[in-house]
Amino acid sequence: MSIFKKALFTICFSFCGIHFLSAKLNVKAVDIYISPNNYKSGTQSERIQRAIKDAKKTTGKVVIPRFDAITKMDVWLIDQAILLPGDFELELNNCKIKLSDKCRDNFIRSANSGLGVKDIAPLKNIKVVGVGNVLLEGASNPRATGDHNKTLSLNPVGFGQSFGTDAGKPNENQKGGWRNHAIILAYVDGFQISGITLKDYHGHGLVMERSTNGVVKDITFDVRQAVNVAGIKKQILNQDGMGVRFGCKNIIISNIKGKSGDDFINIGLTDTGIEAGKENVNVVSGSVYAGEKDNISNIYLQNWQDFYSLSHRAIRIMPVGRLRIRNVFIENMIISPLSKKGLEAEFAENIKGLFVRNLVSNHQLKAKGITEACFRDIFYIGEGDAIDVQQSNMVVVDNVKNVKP
Repeated sequence: MSIFKKALFTICFSFCGIHFLSAKLNVKAVDIYISPNNYKSGTQSERIQRAIKDAKKTTGKVVIPRFDAITKMDVWLIDQAILLPGDFELELNNCKIKLSDKCRDNFIRSANSGLGVKDIAPLKNIKVVGVGNVLLEGASNPRATGDHNKTLSLNPVGFGQSFGTDAGKPNENQKGGWRNHAIILAYVDGFQISGITLKDYHGHGLVMERSTNGVVKDITFDVRQAVNVAGIKKQILNQDGMGVRFGCKNIIISNIKGKSGDDFINIGLTDTGIEAGKENVNVVSGSVYAGEKDNISNIYLQNWQDFYSLSHRAIRIMPVGRLRIRNVFIENMIISPLSKKGLEAEFAENIKGLFVRNLVSNHQLKAKGITEACFRDIFYIGEGDAIDVQQSNMVVVDNVKNVKP
């Protein structure tokens, strides 16, 4: 046998051996996925969605890379929401995704929901994983901003108006709503959202609706409550960080930082009687409380660093009306002194099991009326009482201190 044949035999044998070992150990030798760069025609949004459609039938995974090899751009400018099916992974790899000025939609939404979708079929297992530096940024000249209570205006003022170029246009909705949120998961069981910076989005950042058994981690929020259009600052209202809405259960939210406009996180929802798929509502799955299944439970907020709200609360818990919330764990938190307000639990008589531990805040912790709770190792940097609660045999207050800055 020649030296060449011996070498070729050795290489083939080694490759086969590696392949056999990989199969035996059930280890993937290569991560298999589809990229929107595989498609030569269509808008960037269309190519991303085509990749998702094809991957759903095959690999179950799409990777959006930093560079669009077709447009020769290092930004993915999307005109509509990226819709994710169940049993699917979207990897954002060192990329920037920006809403175009044509877009009046989310960055990402579970594919089971949307405008006109009244009956939402539950999905399972959705992952959105950011690798490296991943940025999702709002439009330069957005069509609409703000929540369902805000009216669009080209020159917004006060607390009821938010900027949008659709203002005054016939046949265009003149209010904000869920279409302005950055990421929405509705009726998803088993999910992960991680490794993303959300910048200057149009409504709320990440909204979880009737979703269960999830992990959210390593998310940064970066908003200004404004957008510069032709050198002029235009007001954008809301820009909450996260919303945990009706029916959410068993969710861990960790390693979060940055700044929001309205509440940094809001756990709860008001029943406004509007069904799923309607436009002027803050949740795509509807704001109708459907009984016990819509109660919220087992929400874990852990290891948040230097986070704050420009105009409202850092952490807000609000079981309004018939909604009930059970077991919210808040630990290892530093609320920035820049926050307008701190941790506040409203309608606290509807909360059973609030556990707060290792918290530093420049604002009084408010949970007046709560009857089942525990507050331990809290440093309040300010004057007056550190917390507003009534201590009892079911409400434990331990090592709560006023400290000087």
